[in-house]
Amino acid sequence: MNPIRITFKNRNQISTPEELNEFENSLGGLVLPEDYRQHMLTYNGGIVRQYDIVHKNYYGLGDGGISDFLSIKYGGYTVEKFNEDLSDRLPTGYLAIGFTSGGGDIIMSLNNDATYGNTKVRYTEGEKIDLSPSFIKLLNDMVEAEY
Repeated sequence: MNPIRITFKNRNQISTPEELNEFENSLGGLVLPEDYRQHMLTYNGGIVRQYDIVHKNYYGLGDGGISDFLSIKYGGYTVEKFNEDLSDRLPTGYLAIGFTSGGGDIIMSLNNDATYGNTKVRYTEGEKIDLSPSFIKLLNDMVEAEY
């Protein structure tokens, strides 16, 4: 299981630094991790081009692969709308940023503590499973699924 370089397909207008700053300001003092910020400045979310990827630590689950990340400001269903919809179901200080291939929600800690930047998958029944300690590590922890 070798890590793969994930490629993304843009589906929305790219965010500007000013738009990301405005979004951060709306988060009430929470700060986006720099690696996630850079991704949003390059892709503003994006659909993963590879279909058969899984998280290397959850290879047997079949649901740890990234499907897509939502955009900020642009598009039909944005990070803002997603978080509004999940506001009462997210842990304090977490931001919902996308989906796994099996329909789990990818969430990221913006808490100013040891969890900052951590990513998890959250399922509708409330179960949460740790994925990676940072956004860039999440991308780097993806491997090709071998069926």
